[in-house]
Amino acid sequence: MKKKIRNVIITLFIFVASLFLVGSNYFLNNYADESFDQILYYAMNGVSGTSKNVIKDIIFSNIIPLIIVFIVLSYVILNNCRYKLVLKLKIRSRKISKQIYPIKHKVLCTILIFIVSFGIAIKVFKVDRYLINITQETNLYEKYYVGADSSYITFPENKRNLIFISLESMETTMCSEANGGGWKYSIIPELEELLLDEKNISFSNTDKLGGALQQIDTHFTSAALVAQTAGIPLKTNAVTDDAVTGRYNGNGRYLENAYTLGDVLKEQGYNLEIMMGSNGSFGGRKEYFRTNGDYKVFDLGYAIETGKMTESEVVWWGFEDDRLYKWAKEEILDLASQDKPFNFILQTADTHFPDGYLSSNAERKYDSQYENVYADASKKVYEFIQWLKTQDFYDNTTIVILGDHLGKQKDFYQGRIDKDYKRTVYNVIINSAINSENIKNRQYSTMDYYPTILASLGAKIEGDRLRTWN
Repeated sequence: MKKKIRNVIITLFIFVASLFLVGSNYFLNNYADESFDQILYYAMNGVSGTSKNVIKDIIFSNIIPLIIVFIVLSYVILNNCRYKLVLKLKIRSRKISKQIYPIKHKVLCTILIFIVSFGIAIKVFKVDRYLINITQETNLYEKYYVGADSSYITFPENKRNLIFISLESMETTMCSEANGGGWKYSIIPELEELLLDEKNISFSNTDKLGGALQQIDTHFTSAALVAQTAGIPLKTNAVTDDAVTGRYNGNGRYLENAYTLGDVLKEQGYNLEIMMGSNGSFGGRKEYFRTNGDYKVFDLGYAIETGKMTESEVVWWGFEDDRLYKWAKEEILDLASQDKPFNFILQTADTHFPDGYLSSNAERKYDSQYENVYADASKKVYEFIQWLKTQDFYDNTTIVILGDHLGKQKDFYQGRIDKDYKRTVYNVIINSAINSENIKNRQYSTMDYYPTILASLGAKIEGDRLRTWN
């Protein structure tokens, strides 16, 4: 009986070790640039609404390797680790044999395999780096950070509307090499045209087309939105009582000590709305925008509750970008009819990995589905911009188009771009209230967009910076 119980326990440890090994391999191949902070953040702030495609990709990519590794380890340990561990020494002519591990089978092998697999997982998932980081003290915020407040932000009397389009995983990388992109040909020609239009503003890290350099804790959607609208990285825990970072516990304000774009615009009398084709609770996005500016949140749940769609029509992360742009036009026209300036944020999802969501009416000109998805996304946002330009409110509206973060599907870039190419996050500002000549060879991150967005509305900021004021 004891032997059966012991074998069951050993089998469980072998299975967990197999999970560590297979999970580490999958993470290394697909999420090598991600941080353990991100995993913790989603665990703490919600993963409801995750695309079934993403879940299927994780399951089907790992189930067979998991079975194989489990069978191999089980066979090796349960059938071959039967011998005692014996230390043999020879001193002069005398031989000494010492049995140092008297249990003559699998326990030691199981322990060793488990420790090795656990160590690999710690290293691959960067848990060790995370533990080191949270134990270090820094005076970064105390010395450099100055939280924004209304005392040194002045808006013009005629306040401009703001339409902010957040494009999932959009990079300048997909532009043509000739203009500074990483592709031999442009798969986002319409978005590239917006960058090349001299009437628009696009900041670059080079003397050609480029963009923002991605920083840690700004590299996933929730963190990217916080970075671009609050000027801070998104951490999973607060370091000090007055830190601007933290996690939402369901009470008060999300990131309660931060002063965000929504807070600024609400004080200025703006109507605020964000639309996303997914469950807004994923990653705490709904809570962030509701508690920082009191945005109306139009997400998957709202679309179903208001009868715009049914649960049986759910695709991808919720509803596809075709519907997103259609309903966005309706919402924007409603906002524009009111006697207040407005901020409308639109967050796309079709270009999310793996391979994106290809609309039924999208052109299929490339062999790669993901290229076709990006090409279709470029065409859709361009058509949306052309529609905005025909509206009466356009002259008094600034349009900001930003990628949220770099794409995460590593194999999509391998073999298509030069290994030394520096990938950057897409950005363009259309119909800005001010001009900027210093747009090339700028080394900056997505956190720098916060004051830039306010400036594009004609707001005057004392010191011309919000996030890092020495």
